[in-house]
Amino acid sequence: MTTELPADWTPPYTLEEKLKYTFVPARLYMWRLIRKHLRKGEAELKILPDIVPRDRVAIDVGANKGVYTHLLARVAQAVEAFEPNPKIYRILNRALPANVVAHQVALSDRVGTAELIVPMYGGGFSNQTASLNPLKRNEGAGVVRVAQRTLDSYGFNNVGFIKIDVEGFESAVLAGARETILRERPVMQIELEEQHTGKTIEQCLAEVQALGMDAFFLRDGILRPISEFDPVQNRAAFKPRIGYINNFIFKPR
Repeated sequence: MTTELPADWTPPYTLEEKLKYTFVPARLYMWRLIRKHLRKGEAELKILPDIVPRDRVAIDVGANKGVYTHLLARVAQAVEAFEPNPKIYRILNRALPANVVAHQVALSDRVGTAELIVPMYGGGFSNQTASLNPLKRNEGAGVVRVAQRTLDSYGFNNVGFIKIDVEGFESAVLAGARETILRERPVMQIELEEQHTGKTIEQCLAEVQALGMDAFFLRDGILRPISEFDPVQNRAAFKPRIGYINNFIFKPR
């Protein structure tokens, strides 16, 4: 169930966040955040220079605070970053590189408004897992009314890379980006997890591969073909999170 909140509600900042964003300069904050993620975050961050075309546009769907956005800006010609959570969008927008445009919009398969669900974990609203995915509703979750659009409605050209991390709403984002993907043939990085979608990982992968894509995954710093991926082993790895794969790379066939 969701909490009864005002119609204009947005996720609040904690006292710690207020102090951090007030007294730590935006550029220093992002520099520290990026360094932290390069040390302890997703391994895919380190291979972006190898998979992102340098002379084309990159699109970051679910940009959050902007770690991928900033690293993509170092490689791609330009970056279009999408983050609908008003709280997180303000953080994203504090110190953007000159070649980045940020959009406070949720990408979907339709145009209009939508309910962005902000889950409650440990007594606070999550900064990481807000989504249009109805499966994200949990006890105490908040809801924000946000603008939604399709990626196709923007008519972006020269797109070489798309990263999608939307907590189980990937199918709708892909449906709204189908024309762009088929026309531009970008490399894509997509977070796919069974517990977010209610579909098997095999179904999730097949949905993207049907767009004319070959699938890969990163293990031990090496990009491996999906033929080496073991879904059963991956399910077993989910709970300890050791060797668990939830990001997949897709290259145009």
